[in-house]
Amino acid sequence: MDLVIENNVIAKIGWEGSGCAISQASASLLYDYFVGKTVSEAQTFTMQDLLDLLGIPLTPARLKCALLSLETLHKAIASK
Repeated sequence: MDLVIENNVIAKIGWEGSGCAISQASASLLYDYFVGKTVSEAQTFTMQDLLDLLGIPLTPARLKCALLSLETLHKAIASK
């Protein structure tokens, strides 16, 4: 993941990956959503917030796919 933070604001998020449609859609929606938002907003974004953003019901197996991008974003922010 390519994460650029300027003045505590997420300026750019880039990612490359392959996976199921849910994981790809989740990553795309999440990363587009956070460009221009503060680091604090990203750190406090929850699983339920992501599910609301996706707007579709998910089975327990697909929930893991959807949450992968959020976990990756949180880890990338923590490593900065």
